[in-house]
Amino acid sequence: MTQDVRQWLDEIKRLKQQLAQTQRDLNAAIESSDQWRQRYNIEAQQRRQEAQRYLEQVGELRGELERWQRLSPLPNELQVRVAVRQEMDQLKTLDEVKAKLIEAMLERDRSREQIHQLMEALEAEKAAHLETRNSLTTALGDTVDLLTKAQNQSQSATTVLPTLIANQPEYSSSIPQLPETQQPLPQLPPIEEG
Repeated sequence: MTQDVRQWLDEIKRLKQQLAQTQRDLNAAIESSDQWRQRYNIEAQQRRQEAQRYLEQVGELRGELERWQRLSPLPNELQVRVAVRQEMDQLKTLDEVKAKLIEAMLERDRSREQIHQLMEALEAEKAAHLETRNSLTTALGDTVDLLTKAQNQSQSATTVLPTLIANQPEYSSSIPQLPETQQPLPQLPPIEEG
């Protein structure tokens, strides 16, 4: 009988240790989840700010484009050619023509470069956002898996002892209830065989 009680006490002690370890794992998983959530929120805020800046730049460029279109509306290519031809006719010397051509080409190149930079920045932002979202989603998924495992272990630890006790009816009434403390469990004296 003493041997059975000792086995039960050892099993209870082992289950308490397992439950404590599961609780530590659960706390670590919750802390990790909170850290990932905070990182995700910081990254998302930065991405929103960058996106807002890009939208503002696009708005500025649109405003500039509209300003240029108001100055010289371009309904079709023929009208553009006529307007350019008239402007060219006003130029008197070859140097004036060259200067005007250089000015137009530089403006065109600046506009192309600006558009190219904005497109690259937008693509880089999209790629970075996708990568961040994927890595944070994976990390959150891993954290949820850890939490689920910890909860399952906690539930299995709390259901093992009552199941063991219920399967042994002749001992169920004789097993004392242990207090919920952190003190070491009492040890029974050895049985002397005579």
